[in-house]
Amino acid sequence: MRSYQPDLTPPWKRSAPVPEVPAEPDLVVEEVATGFCGAVIRCEKTAQGPTVTLEDRFGKHRVFPMEPRGFLLEGKVVTLVRPAPGGPVRPTRTASGSVAVPGARARV
Repeated sequence: MRSYQPDLTPPWKRSAPVPEVPAEPDLVVEEVATGFCGAVIRCEKTAQGPTVTLEDRFGKHRVFPMEPRGFLLEGKVVTLVRPAPGGPVRPTRTASGSVAVPGARARV
């Protein structure tokens, strides 16, 4: 009787890591399983995990889970991730209600 190694997939046959792309609004991607192609409208965090909403050219919206290797971007397989939150927003108004000018000192 012949014995086999527990790992039937040799290390040289493992697939390369897939790039992670932030799901920015208006990014056009194709969902791998269904072939639905559309622009990213929004990303949400649900009980089942993060989801992305795509809008096709006819205005139809569909929601998909953000699974690894779940989308195509320009013909290449990618993993969509939630975009990083924006940095702190500078105040546009001063304490007195005036318009704040960046880089300008306060005058009396």
